[in-house]
Amino acid sequence: MPDGLSALNERTILTLRELIKLIKIMTLINPNDFSRIDLNLLVVLIVMYEERNVTQAAHRLHLGQPAVSAALRRLRSMFNEALFVRTTQGMMPTPRTCELIQALTPLMAQLQAVVLNPPRFNPEKDKLTFHIGMSDWIEHWLMPDLLAGIMREAPQVSINAVATDPWKVVSALEQNKVDLSITVGQETSRDLRREKLTCAGFKTLWDPGQIDITKPLTVAEFVHYEHLLISYRGASQSAMDSSLEKAGVARRVRYVSSHFSTLPLMLSQMPLFATVPMMLVDDWCRRYGFQSDSVPVHMPPFELALLWHRNRDSDAATLWMLNKIRQLIAKKLSAIR
Repeated sequence: MPDGLSALNERTILTLRELIKLIKIMTLINPNDFSRIDLNLLVVLIVMYEERNVTQAAHRLHLGQPAVSAALRRLRSMFNEALFVRTTQGMMPTPRTCELIQALTPLMAQLQAVVLNPPRFNPEKDKLTFHIGMSDWIEHWLMPDLLAGIMREAPQVSINAVATDPWKVVSALEQNKVDLSITVGQETSRDLRREKLTCAGFKTLWDPGQIDITKPLTVAEFVHYEHLLISYRGASQSAMDSSLEKAGVARRVRYVSSHFSTLPLMLSQMPLFATVPMMLVDDWCRRYGFQSDSVPVHMPPFELALLWHRNRDSDAATLWMLNKIRQLIAKKLSAIR
């Protein structure tokens, strides 16, 4: 789970580090004291120090001379200090003013950079970790290619794949346990963005060394052998069983799990069918020598979607990662179709 600091882009921490160091003293000050502080007054103080002349300072600040004089009065009251003394050389700063300027100038410069400069993400240099929620079949299908690409383009970017099933992904995002998620669920909330990437179907797999049949797979063959079932809620039936019931038949589910990773091992050892997302089929057939065919009864398709919290809509790093995932999924789907 990312804590507050580890979830932040490290480049942001580096930008703020000196600023945080300078304002640590705030922990020792009553917050009510800050109600007296106006940043505009501090800008007037810095410009007055540089110009040593009220008229010239007013010109730089695009203010009238009376406004600058009034700001100086407020500054003197705030610091209980004369700050500037009128001399033949101009408005000369007091030693206290010089101390304030030395402390405030870098602080104000960094504050300006933090507030006014939009955050940028440089994949070649920035160091950060993305926590991406997904189920294990999505991790198997996408992450090897995604990580390989990121290692080439972003040498200091890491991925933490967080196991999240479709029923838990919303809470994981809302609780900041993950930065974004690749999911097949319909779940969402008003705090999240949901982007549909594709609609896909299922195929049935078996090991020809365990089940000796020829394609096309028939309903009779389909229910003759036992099945492996993936269920995130531990259910022993799915929408497929409703279709089988309408056809007047039923299958026997021998094993239920919430993880896809064990399916190839079981198919290789036992005469079983497994119906899985179509994205896995080509790879598993190539790796394990399985056969596959369309499911012989109606099986509703599923949506593959990206989910992320709305508070990341303008985060450059998150937008970069979302785009990488979109591009990879489009490329892999085009190879299947």
